[in-house]
Amino acid sequence: MPPRASVTPRATESLRVTNRFDIVGTRFYQQLQQSYDSGYDSAFAAIWRAGTQYAPRWVSRDYAETANALSPFGAGGAFMVASRWTPVIILQRALQNARSANWVGESAVSDGPADVVEFSFDETTRFRIHVARASGLIRRVEALAPDPISADDVSVADLSGEQSVGGIVFPTRIRALRRGATTQTLIVRDVAVNPAFIDADFSPPEGFTRIDNDGQVRVTQIAGRVYEISGLAGGTYQVPFVVMDDFVVVYEAPLGVPPSRQVIAEIRRVAGDKPIRYVVISHFHADHAGGVGAFVEAGATVVSAAENESVLRTYASSNRPQFQGQEGPRADVSMEFEAVPEGGREIVDRAGGRLRIVDFSATSHVDHMLALFDPEAGVFMGADHYIEAVIWNPTFERTAQWVRANSGVSVLLGTHVRPMTRDRFLAAARARRDEPRRARVTWDGLRR
Repeated sequence: MPPRASVTPRATESLRVTNRFDIVGTRFYQQLQQSYDSGYDSAFAAIWRAGTQYAPRWVSRDYAETANALSPFGAGGAFMVASRWTPVIILQRALQNARSANWVGESAVSDGPADVVEFSFDETTRFRIHVARASGLIRRVEALAPDPISADDVSVADLSGEQSVGGIVFPTRIRALRRGATTQTLIVRDVAVNPAFIDADFSPPEGFTRIDNDGQVRVTQIAGRVYEISGLAGGTYQVPFVVMDDFVVVYEAPLGVPPSRQVIAEIRRVAGDKPIRYVVISHFHADHAGGVGAFVEAGATVVSAAENESVLRTYASSNRPQFQGQEGPRADVSMEFEAVPEGGREIVDRAGGRLRIVDFSATSHVDHMLALFDPEAGVFMGADHYIEAVIWNPTFERTAQWVRANSGVSVLLGTHVRPMTRDRFLAAARARRDEPRRARVTWDGLRR
């Protein structure tokens, strides 16, 4: 069964997405604001301008800054993803790439019969648009490229309703589908055509603290045989690894091959010539698995849920920039894969040392999200099992229940959070679950 995001928000919960496109100035802003019926709100954003990327988080009121970041306007970038919902940008790209456009058939949309036109949005992605014959409006958009979040080959947006802004017709509702299932329905509230942007529209909010990061990738011994590599992607990603008796086990392969090669180099400094036997991948999202090809190069066996195998093979052989840099396709990749059953599994070395892979199945994030636990060192290694900057949700609650039930846990590591003690994590869990309104975000200055 293919992987699928499985978030099912309650009727009183909401997600607000704000996009700002400055195409001439090559500036881009995207913010996601989440509001849950618990009273706990959260938001984070991705901002790009002048080659620098900013990542503000409203819960912690801080931001990371990364120089020489990949442009969201590049092939397969965030601009492409956001544009699926914006007919005026889709048409602009279609006209720019008119030579690549072809009429490919007919279809039926909410307005009746439609013509289907396909064109190249960028170097890696074809768009297929369904234009209603009666109204001339775009009613369906299909992005024909592997999606790093859904792992789907075709991502679909159904557009409905009409509102005229500056003489241009925009939809009033967008239904996003992944693998044929509706993942979210968005209502288009506000549209501005040719707004007068200022620099503050593409900057972290006033009063937010910059997260200091010297750009250095470092290894820290957490407990016993467990180490953590920090400083990746401007200090926003951590990768733990365990030096067993006769091999090394790594948890996660984030972002792409270049960062994962950095990780491997640091592991070599600690573990010498011990082979990296396994890389355990928590789930299929590209920021956790996009660098799997580097570990395949190093001879590691990839361990993950069975549903992730095809996606991970795609990542391992892909030539997309976020996965491989600019090196070109890797047609000779031969990836060894071991599936983790739903009950989890153990990894055992020649001296009898054991690690446990724990399967958190049917979470609110994905169908299967794996964690790694070292009972000898008392270290729990998680991915999106807990993130300080994201709203408290059922996945976080299940993680807290598991930690409470396993007294051997002394330290928790996370891809997106720094190490924390068991007591600190459980105290945070109590505060965020039982008293969520204390953490409510104030949206001063958020909307202009």
